[in-house]
Parts: sequence; C-alpha cells; structure tokens
Amino acid sequence: MTLPKFSLLANKLAQIRAKQLALNFREDQLKPLILSDSKINQLVPNFFTSQNNFELFELKDEYKTIPDSQNFNSTSNTFTQLKIPIGQNQKLRTQFTKLQTKYARIGRLLEVLDLQVGFVGYKHAYADFSNRQITIATLGVYDFLFYKQEFDYNKDIIMNSYISYVGKSSIEVNSDLFQDNQLAATVSFVMVSRNAEKYDQAQPVPQLLDELHPDIKESCFIRKQLGKLNQQRRIQESKLQQEPPNQNESRYLHDMMKKRDDSLFISQTELDKNIMMHTQDRNLHGKAFGGHIMKEIIELGWLVGYKHAIGNDVFIIHIFDVTFLAPVAIGSIINQSGKICYVEDDIMIIQVQVDVHNYKDSKVTILKTSEVYLAMKSSVPIKQVQPQTYEEAMLFLHGKRLMEKLKYD
Repeated sequence: MTLPKFSLLANKLAQIRAKQLALNFREDQLKPLILSDSKINQLVPNFFTSQNNFELFELKDEYKTIPDSQNFNSTSNTFTQLKIPIGQNQKLRTQFTKLQTKYARIGRLLEVLDLQVGFVGYKHAYADFSNRQITIATLGVYDFLFYKQEFDYNKDIIMNSYISYVGKSSIEVNSDLFQDNQLAATVSFVMVSRNAEKYDQAQPVPQLLDELHPDIKESCFIRKQLGKLNQQRRIQESKLQQEPPNQNESRYLHDMMKKRDDSLFISQTELDKNIMMHTQDRNLHGKAFGGHIMKEIIELGWLVGYKHAIGNDVFIIHIFDVTFLAPVAIGSIINQSGKICYVEDDIMIIQVQVDVHNYKDSKVTILKTSEVYLAMKSSVPIKQVQPQTYEEAMLFLHGKRLMEKLKYD
C-alpha cells in the first residue's frame, strides 16, 4: 500500500528552517575519516560487526576553524559525516529493512546515530578512548522530525552530525539526515560530560568557537543562539507536563470519560516487552549502550501503532523526546511498556515508559530510566482511545497537548 503524504503546518515550517540551517558540504570539501577497528570497538564493543561498510568523512582542514587551545573547539573541526550505503550493500540493506516493506527501520537509524553523536562528543572534548579523563553520555534526544514519510530501503542514507551549542559540561549535537540529496529528518542530542572516575561530578568541556568560514558562519551562529533557547524551552515543557488541567481541559476530560462509543480504553492498546542487558550490549563506560535501548523503545512504540492500525501501514512523523534518567547496568532487565495515549483523525500519540529491574542479594530494585513520546500516522482510519483512570486521564491530556504542539508549534 502507498502511504499518504502528510502535511502539518508545524512540520512544514520546521522543514523550511532546517533546510536553511543544515550543514551539508560538497564531496570535494570532505576527506575520509579513518578509524581503526579498535577505536570503534572501544566506543561500543560488539556492535555493528559490519562497521567497515559505513563510510566516515570529515571536513578538509582548509574549511575548518582550528582552535589555538584545547579550551575551545569548533563545529567545523568536529563535523562528521556517516554514509550508510544500503543502496549498494545487500547485507547492510537486510539489517536496516523493516518487515517485508521497502522502508528502513527508524530504530536502527537511531542506534547508528547515537554511536556517531557519541563520537562527535568525544572529538569535541579531545578525549582519547583508550586513556580518557571524561565520560560523555547521552542525556536525551529531542524533536526527531521527519520530512518524508519513510526512508527508502534501497537508497544510501547520509548522516551529518555536528556541535551546535555547548554549556559548561553539556554538548548539543545536531544531526541532519539526507536521502536522494534531500533533507529527510533532523534531530538534536544533548550529551553530558562527567568525570571518568566519579560519574556524579560534572566535567567541563571546551567552549564553542565562532566559525570563520563564510559558508557556515551565519548558520552556526544561529544554531548557537537556538541552543540557548532550546535549553529554556525544555525546562518550560517539563514544567508544563506537571501542570494540572485548566478549566477547558477539565471539561474536555469530563466529557471524554462519559462518552460511550467504539473507542478503545488506553489500557487495551498496551504492549509490554522485557529484555536482558547482556555483556555484548555494553558501551565504552561498561553500561548498556543507549542507542540499543532507543532502538528497542522506538520499535516497541511502532509495534503499538501497527497493532492499533490492525496491521495496516503506519509511519513515524515525530519523536518528541527520549530522556535518560539514569544509566542502565549490564545484567539489568529492562521492562518497556507502550500504549496509545491520544488519537486525532489518523494520527496517534504513543508513550513508551522504560523501567529497569536490578536484582541483587535476592532483592529487586525498580527504577524508571526513560520515557518517550512519538507521533505516528496511519494509512487507514483508526479508533479513538479514552481514559478509565485519573492516571490515564493525565496521560491522555499530555497526549492532547503534544498533538497541539505537533500541529501548531
């Protein structure tokens, strides 16, 4: 089935802005970035056994702003392009293909992105993987916006990742994804720097230099200002999630919970999944690799939407936030619970919550480690959902607020 094109005002406006600010260079401005297998394996052991199929590039020196001191670094000096040649490599294409479709798995792309972004973060901090003084970890992934309905499974995907903003011990990395020379998606990662031996201590990172090259000077300056605004916006949005319903929202919830039609209860859409974090899943720090966890989260969320659409085509149009509240130890059991919290027309808002179960001395400790919301569009009409409990009503309300953001923000 051919998926319908989607058109949301906020998405179109975001795409226009993203095209203006995206960093994309000509082939003659780039040079191969050579990494030994040992460095890749130190970053994420046992992942991407076919990493030699990926092609890495960096800017040629004449296009970089080179710092005079390691107290500073620049966007151009850490810019990294990763090419996934699924158009040419059948084995790699098989790893990225979703079900029996002609589309790529979004969860798998996030897994690779997290690896690339982690590399950019360490590169910014001048950190040597084999003798590092700091630990760079993913704090969150924000506003993964899709500007085409799906990534084709038989065309190469280009990922450009670069520093856009730096705080005292935090780094914001933007990633632009291209296919067919068209901007297909954008996403922001926020990384935090910690002392390698004392993880609870923040470690300062080099500050961001203003770019000198005229091709990217203006866009990097704007990105830097947007990074400051993004910090403030994320704080405001986290507070908004805790706000009680206003008068109009309370009336809407009251009417919704009284309604009796063919809507499904939120609890009827729920799917659970449990996975063990094995030694093979560890990252550089000996904890579970965040990209692997994100892949599992997004693919469970997609499955919730696929089930609700009764096996008809669905596709992700927005991943709002992926927040990591705590690192996940090897040997932990991850419980993921996904459910639909709001539906409007053919778009559904899905929540995936992740709890970590740690077993020690015949006792179990349960910690909430992540919470994700994503928006999906169905190729067929889908049933509405409604809450039964107060907790579900608050989840329903948050889904409604996210839908408003999706349409108008």
